[in-house]
Amino acid sequence: MFSGLSESKAAPLKRKWKMEEILLEWARAIHRENPVVDAHFDLAAEVYNRRLHGERNVVERHYLQHFWEAGLNVCVSSVFVPSKDLPEKGLHTAIAQIEALREDLEPIRSEVGIVTGREELEQALGRGRIGILLSLEGLDPIGTDLYLLRAFYDLGVRGAGLTWSRPNAFARGCCPAGEMKEISGGLTDLGREAVAKMEALGMYLDVSHLNNDGFGDVLECAARPFAASHSDAWTVHADYRNLRDDQIEALAARGGVIGLNACGTIAGAAPYPREAALECLCRHVEHLVRVAGEEHVGFGFDLCNGLSASMPRLSFETEEDDLLLHHGEMPLLSAALLERGMTEDTLIGLIGGNFLRYFRNVLS
Repeated sequence: MFSGLSESKAAPLKRKWKMEEILLEWARAIHRENPVVDAHFDLAAEVYNRRLHGERNVVERHYLQHFWEAGLNVCVSSVFVPSKDLPEKGLHTAIAQIEALREDLEPIRSEVGIVTGREELEQALGRGRIGILLSLEGLDPIGTDLYLLRAFYDLGVRGAGLTWSRPNAFARGCCPAGEMKEISGGLTDLGREAVAKMEALGMYLDVSHLNNDGFGDVLECAARPFAASHSDAWTVHADYRNLRDDQIEALAARGGVIGLNACGTIAGAAPYPREAALECLCRHVEHLVRVAGEEHVGFGFDLCNGLSASMPRLSFETEEDDLLLHHGEMPLLSAALLERGMTEDTLIGLIGGNFLRYFRNVLS
């Protein structure tokens, strides 16, 4: 490895390599011994797409090994309906995604499965089984019918955002990631009713895709803690998918948690070089912790490379914007944070303790 280097030049490289190995093993131990949570992953949509085209055992073949490498205990699977399916097929697609995920998990039900409440969550944690929580990424599938919220609750959905980055009957989303324009207009009357209905059912509210006006309206009408499952810090990278400092403070004051987003466009970095990608994520984490407090920050990586690869396309090019290549790289980020001086106690909350406390609080 150090062929051609003088002994004096090779020694610092050897020490650096040794320190990196020590930090990584420390991080892996923390992940093995403490709860690990990813609060946002487009799993159901990808499983549905792949099963439509004949694949089976999608989670087992593509993800289970990486989940174990990360020490993952809880993963929130979004139910995301693409714009091409709206409005006519929105309800159909959302239900089909949920059922496709359930069917795909059946052969590995002893290792991973959908959980719908505190009791099931605790059972999964106690048995070393990965628990999947379901969340609607926008209420577009219900159209304007709030009675369908109860139907999705009965299907196991326990969280929802009012909208994705597009307008609907409940709110106006922020602009898509990478675009820089202010979208005005807050929650509609139906949107405020939806917040109350969700809270009455025991569903948590996710504000990651709301615009600034909508966020302000949620502060007025929400009675329970809400989350931003996959958002970064505007101060670190100005993107309308990210939260301003006053929003971070307000969400934390309500008892909510913010999930670090590992999408390069949102975080403000490219996947390569790897050191720069990790450094960017660390800067977002450190700012979020500084503003919100260490108990209100977690992981919601929004890893989308798999979903992008599963989409029908006319060319073989896919979007690759994830700053972590898969969940198995989570300890790399943890090691980088330890190297930058984060305490083990803070990291334990960040990798899962904070979101787990939040879910225990909001789930019925």
